[in-house]
Amino acid sequence: MKIIDVCCSALWVVVSSSSRVKAPPPPPPGCDSMLAFSSEVSSLTEGNGNIHTRSLSPWTWRSSTVKNRIPSTLWEAECSSSFCSSPRPGDTDEHGLNSVPVYQNVLVLTRQEGAGRCFTASFQSVAVGCTCVRAKTSRT
Repeated sequence: MKIIDVCCSALWVVVSSSSRVKAPPPPPPGCDSMLAFSSEVSSLTEGNGNIHTRSLSPWTWRSSTVKNRIPSTLWEAECSSSFCSSPRPGDTDEHGLNSVPVYQNVLVLTRQEGAGRCFTASFQSVAVGCTCVRAKTSRT
């Protein structure tokens, strides 16, 4: 895992049609860059509604919150079962198929202890959903 030291001032910007975004203040002394973050969230899953419960490999969401991290709360998928659900209602679970998490690397900033507005940037692997795969056998 590659870790990058970033000394910056985190500025949360909320953009709306009725407000104007002001220019960010200059970086604090000793910092050569400024990071700007938007709190606006766009959902790429609109229309998919509750995909985590409709999947043949359903999952639930659990959150973890760390005070000195940006984003402070990360949501992670937890597979509901080791096996996949049958696509036909009333059938038993498919034991030839396993439900496994799918991971995504997420960039997080962690405030350095005693360093004011200085952060360490790193990637954290987060489960973002679950999928069905063939069960492992001695041949696969």
